[in-house]
Amino acid sequence: MSKNSINDINLSIKKEVLYLDSYWEKANHSWTTDSLRFINTPSKKTREMFYYIQEIGCFKAFKPYFTERENLDSFLIKYTISGSGRLLYNNTEYILNKGDIFFIDCSKYQYYETYSNCPWEMDWIHFYGGQSSTFFSEYIKDGSCVFHSEDLNIHNIIQKLLILQPDRNSRTDFSISLLIHELLNELLIQKNRLDFHQSDIPDYIIKVKQYLDTNINLKISLEILERMFLINRYQLVKDYSKYIGISPVDYLINNRISLAKDLLRYSSKPITEIASEAGIPNPTYFSRIFKDRTGTTPLEYRKNS
Repeated sequence: MSKNSINDINLSIKKEVLYLDSYWEKANHSWTTDSLRFINTPSKKTREMFYYIQEIGCFKAFKPYFTERENLDSFLIKYTISGSGRLLYNNTEYILNKGDIFFIDCSKYQYYETYSNCPWEMDWIHFYGGQSSTFFSEYIKDGSCVFHSEDLNIHNIIQKLLILQPDRNSRTDFSISLLIHELLNELLIQKNRLDFHQSDIPDYIIKVKQYLDTNINLKISLEILERMFLINRYQLVKDYSKYIGISPVDYLINNRISLAKDLLRYSSKPITEIASEAGIPNPTYFSRIFKDRTGTTPLEYRKNS
């Protein structure tokens, strides 16, 4: 649906239009009287130190409830409790049903509305600060801002944040920041299906990890691991990244750099010898990859440690 066609929807209904620099918003506020909404104005210290809430609420919204906006410095998370909504974001349409969650960057164009004939009931939080942008970049890597979950932990965290709003004190901003950080972690865990137990990790992944840990100075490639463990290299990378959090190659490189850092700090061995012990015998390549991973050269690291 184009912006023009969206703008033509229900022209007769009351709309709120706000302008601040390039920010604009149009909305219909058809929510029930028992809906909750809190608007915060964080202090300069809070904005500099913490994740912080801009607005938060729990709505039951009837048709023709909608919000259309762009260029707002905020991130928005909505969790659908019941009914259904519709979201347009990044040129994609999403129908949101019970258990569906979206996480968007409100600087980009967005339009969302009640889709069901019954009220769209949802928790929501506008927030900013901390590493919000980094979390969003990780969240959106697969291209979708929406996922479904049967786990109520995201809903429960937003509820905890709502409970903190009426009776704020000098500790509230600390508690809110911790909960938003927990919420962002939970979003990544649930969306990427990382809510597994140690016993769920395939045996072959554990064996690959043990092999990489104990043979740090050997020449190891995906092709070698594929032959040793009789697993397709693409499946290996996918599974290893899911359960260990990083690809086998990056895991090995990071281990090698960690060993090199230890030897640079606590031994007087020459850098060429350290490079060889760390499994990167080419000193030039070792220096380049060391700086790429640490931001400093091996010599500078030794001098400043």
